[in-house]
Amino acid sequence: MNTTPHGPPAAMDVYARAQTLAPISASRSLNLCITGEGPITVVLASGYLGITLDWALVQHRLSLRFRVVSFDNAGLGFSDPGPEPRTSSAIVADLRAALAAAQLGPPYILVGHSAGGIRMRLFAAHYPLDCLGLVMVDSCFSDWEQRLYDGPSPHLSQERAVLQRLLVLAKAGRLTPETPEYKARIAVPRADLSPAMNAAFHDMWTRPSYLRTAISESLHLRASTAIEAAADRRPLGQTPLVVLSATDTTQSAFLESDGQKTAWFGMHDELAGLSERGFRRLVDCGHNIPIDHPKAVVAAVEEVAVMAG
Repeated sequence: MNTTPHGPPAAMDVYARAQTLAPISASRSLNLCITGEGPITVVLASGYLGITLDWALVQHRLSLRFRVVSFDNAGLGFSDPGPEPRTSSAIVADLRAALAAAQLGPPYILVGHSAGGIRMRLFAAHYPLDCLGLVMVDSCFSDWEQRLYDGPSPHLSQERAVLQRLLVLAKAGRLTPETPEYKARIAVPRADLSPAMNAAFHDMWTRPSYLRTAISESLHLRASTAIEAAADRRPLGQTPLVVLSATDTTQSAFLESDGQKTAWFGMHDELAGLSERGFRRLVDCGHNIPIDHPKAVVAAVEEVAVMAG
């Protein structure tokens, strides 16, 4: 569970229920949070296991000028589970179908936090004429594990082991607030959440389908096909691009050594270099920029809109 946006707990209750359920097949819908109006649609993609709540502070501000949509990936939040594996390609295909179903057409400014950035670049590679510009929020390339660890991330391996244990308990109906596993990983109720949000998080984390999705996503935070790998590095030409880099790496468990930090920031320089009009900006906070420094994301989106003309 990501850090919760700051503010009165009750003000977040809109995120304790489904917002707009966009049908993407005969049996599945994707939950969208749609706000604002305007000729440009800003698409907000969360990082690993993120949900619409993660964008609350950013979306509120952007909605004063743009039409804005955030979304729950299939199996997360209030979106129906999708077929596995939950690859970036599957997530992008779901998003494309949901945008069409909700009649949210281009042009798009694509904003991706962390792993969401990988998915937004894949979207831009598939639909370049629909993409007005991009904002990468402390994101990376899909080969980040190889760059940081020379192989699979030990943190993700540990995460999957925890999720597998939670899944066993959930399937048996024994994942309850009294269990040590629940207290260690889920830890609700929380004082900074309203009763409705605490109930929503409890329901989500104790669903076997959610935990299966989480395990599948954790296995595919890298390119799953040659097409995904190529799209990850596709030059963006004149498409405006802003890359936001969090300066405080103490919140990032995967950035432990100086070498890993150098590799991480090196990826941000490379990301900015994908566009002839790309640049990188430092943000004085930790990895959760949309929550800790939402104004930086808003300013970047506004700059991209101006650059796109």
